[in-house]
Amino acid sequence: MAIGVVAGLVTILVLALGLVAVLVAGQQARTAADLGALAAAGQLVQGVDDTAACALAARVTQQHGVEVRGCAVTRRGVSPLPEVTLEVHRAVAGTRWTVDVTARAGASLARTG
Repeated sequence: MAIGVVAGLVTILVLALGLVAVLVAGQQARTAADLGALAAAGQLVQGVDDTAACALAARVTQQHGVEVRGCAVTRRGVSPLPEVTLEVHRAVAGTRWTVDVTARAGASLARTG
């Protein structure tokens, strides 16, 4: 019976550690995506072209161990201020799992219907 209890506790511990690893990777991916999107939006406001701004976002996210999957710049209406949408991907350490996150930064116009 003692072996069964120990095996059960070890199983619960391993599952808990896996959950913690996913939560940490998700938070790191969200932080990196936010920083990358903000960096790109800041560059766009200063007049840098879309490609260079997305390249900066990729460099910022790579410094945080996150891979950029997509970067899109959107300009809506008459506002000269762009919105950057950044999609990132991060592997969860010690597992086969990955975390995918999307972040947006830039102009926030009221969206209707």
